[in-house]
Amino acid sequence: MTTDKKVAIFLFGRPASGKGTQAKLLADKVGFYHFTTSREGKEYIKTHDDADTKRQVELYKSGKLFEAEWTSHMVLEKTGEIIKTAKGIIYDGTPRTLCEAQAVFPEVVKFLGKENIYVFLIDISEGEFKKRVEKRLTCNFDSRHIYVRSESFMPGTPCPEGDGVLEPRDLDNKEVLQMRTDEYANKTMPAVKFIEGLHNIVTINGEQPIEDVHKDIIKALGL
Repeated sequence: MTTDKKVAIFLFGRPASGKGTQAKLLADKVGFYHFTTSREGKEYIKTHDDADTKRQVELYKSGKLFEAEWTSHMVLEKTGEIIKTAKGIIYDGTPRTLCEAQAVFPEVVKFLGKENIYVFLIDISEGEFKKRVEKRLTCNFDSRHIYVRSESFMPGTPCPEGDGVLEPRDLDNKEVLQMRTDEYANKTMPAVKFIEGLHNIVTINGEQPIEDVHKDIIKALGL
């Protein structure tokens, strides 16, 4: 990968696979914009009050994904704005459904060129996912800030990187946890398979230490 052209990096993986952490590490290293659907969706919602947008708020609160058609429109609109000034974009778990993949991925390829697109799947088992999600805390102000529960980081601890506080996600709600598991299998994996038919996907062992996952991604990017 060369950094003299605008680049898009797509990171996929189960919830708690570490894709957010890896996206942040990459963004810090190469200076790209770290794009998360949840964060960008929340920002979009603040400035739009149409019926379709309002419906997304209730879906998000219930643990469901934003609607695919709405999300696709939002992602492409935000991408167009961001890429004007950013050196590149790292998509953290976007697109999340087949419909989104069909709408978003070809447009990003068309815009930046296939040679400037990189796709990774950070692979962890379902058992590892469930174990990790029990320990995960996320900033309620910026979902890109993720920590593992410890003596230093507990629910209610001020986020070291922002103005929010740390809180669990999916921790005490088994129904939401199962919903996330099912949505990954039934919605996100078909999106990954679709992209795999169009572009090479590099699979990374996500059960390694964080620094080793990062090294594998950097090596695959040729940095």
